[in-house]
Amino acid sequence: MKTNLSFILLFLTAARAIAADGLLLDLVVPPGEKDRFQHAEFSFWIADAAKPVKAVIIHQHGCTNASPDKHPPITGDWHWRALARKHDAALLVPMYHVAKNCDEWNDPDSGSESALFTALEDFAQRSKRPGLKDAPWVLWGHSGGSSWSAQMITRHPKRVLAASFRGGCHKQFGVPEFRAKFGPIARDLPLLFVWGKRESVPGSSHFVSWEPMNTMYRELRGQGGKVCRVIDPRSEHGCDDSRFMSINFFDAVLSGQANAKPSNDASAPWLPNDTFAALWSEFSENGTLVPAKAPAQAAELQAKRAGDGRIKLTWRVVPDLTGGLRAIRIHRDGRLWKDLAIKPTDFIATGRDSTPEALRPMELEDESRDTHGYTLTFLDAASHESPHSPPIHVP
Repeated sequence: MKTNLSFILLFLTAARAIAADGLLLDLVVPPGEKDRFQHAEFSFWIADAAKPVKAVIIHQHGCTNASPDKHPPITGDWHWRALARKHDAALLVPMYHVAKNCDEWNDPDSGSESALFTALEDFAQRSKRPGLKDAPWVLWGHSGGSSWSAQMITRHPKRVLAASFRGGCHKQFGVPEFRAKFGPIARDLPLLFVWGKRESVPGSSHFVSWEPMNTMYRELRGQGGKVCRVIDPRSEHGCDDSRFMSINFFDAVLSGQANAKPSNDASAPWLPNDTFAALWSEFSENGTLVPAKAPAQAAELQAKRAGDGRIKLTWRVVPDLTGGLRAIRIHRDGRLWKDLAIKPTDFIATGRDSTPEALRPMELEDESRDTHGYTLTFLDAASHESPHSPPIHVP
């Protein structure tokens, strides 16, 4: 798709920025003459700008207008970064603002499809990874984002490797003509349908999507489709801990380990392998995962004294995909100094699948002018602690 990059470059929010961990880029795409959204923001991250991008994980929010200040994109989330890092994938987060209704962006004809290709072309150019423009997609959608993803699958079936739908799609899966089109295209595509148990009751405002989703699920499974359904027993429409399912489902696909042969038994989900089957059973019962082992990989910590004497600390955390992240702990002179943590009872993600506020910082300053030594550890969802990072001494 052709775009006028000389025009779009006038709307860049942040030029090329080397983050402490990887390459982080942002872009604002204004609407075209016939587009229905007010404007679109895109956030992009890759772990290593020197490596080819093998896939693009597109994380699409729901119908409420994007609010990156309150719900930052997962390009800054350590858990999603761990998945992308493992598979040399990019993270791409579109964020739309509209005047009235969700279909002003989640209908690809509203301009959102064109905006996506504009962003891909721009990020490919600025990251110097031309293959990004044609890299396959892994689609994650929440509510209205699921609706957008389903439509994008029908438009670009050969481009999609896998998709995860967190609710939504009643305007697609509730229409027989759409299901008839979607079914043959998506039958062999690994799909994950994630729903909250409380969405299944008529009193829920999201009950409208329950039967359409189940109809699409049954039809796909009856055709031998590679579709898994998981019901989150603790949630309604919020994402909460459901990323455990999406991230590990995508990991199975991207690792080439989604090899289980699908049956045509509509009463049983397709589970890509035995490892994911065990995770599915645990999550279906508990609404979360409790890793049996502590994280094996230590975090990386950097510390540098600034000209004014303060010490700036930055870090990189790579949590286990089945463990997630609950706390980041900075130790000074052998004692716990800062504990950036969510409560043991909190979900590991917000209702929109953003990083919880306590875990968002990626750097901090120590105003002490004294000599100190630092290490960093982190806790997974079960509060298992990682090994200490290599110690750093700042004179």
